[in-house]
Amino acid sequence: MTQNSSKSVTLDNQPRFSSKIAMILTCMGMAVGTGNIWRFPREVAKHDGGTFLIPWIIFLFLWSVPLLMVELSIGQHTRKGPFGAFAKLGGRKLAWMGGFISICTMLIMCYYAVVTGWTLKYLILAWTGQLNGIGSEQSVALFDSFRSTPQALFFHVAALLLGGFFVYRGTKGIEWLNKILIPALILILIIGAVNALLLPNAGVGLQYLFDVDASKLMSAEHWIAGLTQSAWSTGAGWGLMLSYAVYARDDEDPITTPMATGSGNNGIELIVALLIFPATFALMTQGAAYISGASSKGGIAFQVIPLLFGQMEGGPVLNILFFSGLAFAALTSLVAMLELSTRFFMDFGVPRRRAIVITLVMAILIGAPSALSDKIFDDQDFVWAVGLIVSGLFLNILVWIYGPAKFAGDMLDRNPGFIKPGKWFTVAMGLVLVEGLVLLGWWLYQMAGSGWRVLASCLFQFAIVIGALWLLNDRLVKRVKD
Repeated sequence: MTQNSSKSVTLDNQPRFSSKIAMILTCMGMAVGTGNIWRFPREVAKHDGGTFLIPWIIFLFLWSVPLLMVELSIGQHTRKGPFGAFAKLGGRKLAWMGGFISICTMLIMCYYAVVTGWTLKYLILAWTGQLNGIGSEQSVALFDSFRSTPQALFFHVAALLLGGFFVYRGTKGIEWLNKILIPALILILIIGAVNALLLPNAGVGLQYLFDVDASKLMSAEHWIAGLTQSAWSTGAGWGLMLSYAVYARDDEDPITTPMATGSGNNGIELIVALLIFPATFALMTQGAAYISGASSKGGIAFQVIPLLFGQMEGGPVLNILFFSGLAFAALTSLVAMLELSTRFFMDFGVPRRRAIVITLVMAILIGAPSALSDKIFDDQDFVWAVGLIVSGLFLNILVWIYGPAKFAGDMLDRNPGFIKPGKWFTVAMGLVLVEGLVLLGWWLYQMAGSGWRVLASCLFQFAIVIGALWLLNDRLVKRVKD
């Protein structure tokens, strides 16, 4: 296959991203989402500030970046989504593993669209001034009165249709979206962080954010939390980068691009922390407790931020900027999930436009219960977040079956940049395997401690998906188009 770098379509009629910068920004759009903005500050607050940052940084390079390298190189090499890629590299008997990765992320997409709808709603509230001067009780009541209502369902559908529009436009639409929104998001967060850092007593928040308690580093909980945050926030193991890599240029470096994506993702999380912690400690009593006690379903973003900005000069403008950034982050991640789902159906010969329609109808119907019920939302969020660990392990298993040294030579050494593939990759894959098994075991143990129903729900849903894929594996493989 040959490539003309001046064009976005190759002789095999597969579209390509126009440049390496476009690829990196698109991958950052995939990684950066709402969890970076509300989950990261909460985890930092719950796990002793700077002490949490150490395992978070370490696992970026011991879990996330290696898996992102695997995803990019597989997608670039096979030009298939996860199901087709597993069939091509690991043999037809392993295709169901790729199918699990796709379906796991597709099910996350169904309820993630609900969250994206929340961001659109709050963006409208910010623009219309309804968040200005809001009090604590009003902020909580506003969020609760909107969540799990028909209005939330409406915005769920609106978010999917908006994301579907950019996926419908193909690589040009996806690339344009990320080239505009990711720089805009970074600029918005920097403006917010600068305003927060100028507040009186902002230094107290900075001290908490970067202060390291060496004794707490002996706690396994801190290391598990750091690994979990890195695994979920970078999108490593989701199959999203694999799907985008189908459209990577032939000269794309499968090592430095994932490193840039992961580092950029973590950099944005730090900017968010530089906004949240100085502002919270400057304006609220018991800042860390206030942040860590915020609802996992967006309390920081939808309840805390309006309160903070209400006490800052230029609060209405900051509200507009922040919720614009939050909506941008949510939308770019949703588009990545929609593209993965579209690619899943396209691998079976479904035309792109029809695949998009199937994806949107499926996401609207499956996501509707999560839009209308907190209980269902929480169940799906917990179950398929654990499923992502399984997805990461499946990618790791594929590498071991192929052979780590052979994989490095065939996939990573195609367009090496300043970092060359070597024995370090085999060591990294060994560490990923151990980390994944430990993380999966820990989460299953946590579920068992929460009651048998939580664990049973997770295992039951896993069994349905894996069982169906395993039984249909041979039939599905025969339908995969070259």
